[in-house]
Amino acid sequence: MRNITKLLESRIELSDSEIHIFLLQLDLFDCSQLITYLSEDEVVRAEQLKVEEKKKQFIIVRGVCRKLLSHALNIDAKEIKIYYGEHKKPYIEEKYNNKSVEFNISHSGNYALVALTLYNKVGVDIEKINHKIDYQSLSKRFFSEKENEELLCLTNDEQLDAFYRAWTRKESFIKATGKGIAFGLDRFSVSLEDNIKCQVDIDSSKLINEQWYCYNVMNVENYKMALASCKNNIDIIIHQ
Repeated sequence: MRNITKLLESRIELSDSEIHIFLLQLDLFDCSQLITYLSEDEVVRAEQLKVEEKKKQFIIVRGVCRKLLSHALNIDAKEIKIYYGEHKKPYIEEKYNNKSVEFNISHSGNYALVALTLYNKVGVDIEKINHKIDYQSLSKRFFSEKENEELLCLTNDEQLDAFYRAWTRKESFIKATGKGIAFGLDRFSVSLEDNIKCQVDIDSSKLINEQWYCYNVMNVENYKMALASCKNNIDIIIHQ
């Protein structure tokens, strides 16, 4: 992992042809510093969280995200206005070189992801693998028929890994579109194969007009993560 001070001082040049992904190892961060970057509303929300782990996750992920945005936009971190769409997707109205700044966050266990880009809808998801999860029941409930058929073709040893690969891809797509889980996870399909990029197969073009793609992000033991974008050829720059 990168030096924390260097990470928080990262000044990146945003581009609509690149997506910057920051992998955060949460136990390396100091909440007392990061909470100073939060808005007053976020500080109140953090204090209302009773589970200490959830509170730390909230402070670290939002604090780092605000600090990175502040460097890109040259605005004080706590002064950045973050709004939420109908299905809770966060967004900001400030522009970078007259283009909209897109970002997304996800956290699970001891890791989190922050994605930053320009003029490009983006979603990320990270999940800590639970080896005791009843993934077969979940896949029957939330996966498309095509995905379930693909899952059943795999050996028992391969299925858990493939389940989480598909789940993170589906979650990242839902988050990128901003439509939320109510859109229906079974109304589109992703590949369960361990390929760098896969196309999202949507049941009807009436649901979403753009073509979407899911990308593998990186490998961390006992975690799966994915990124979704409506751009076919995009450079993904990893910061960790």
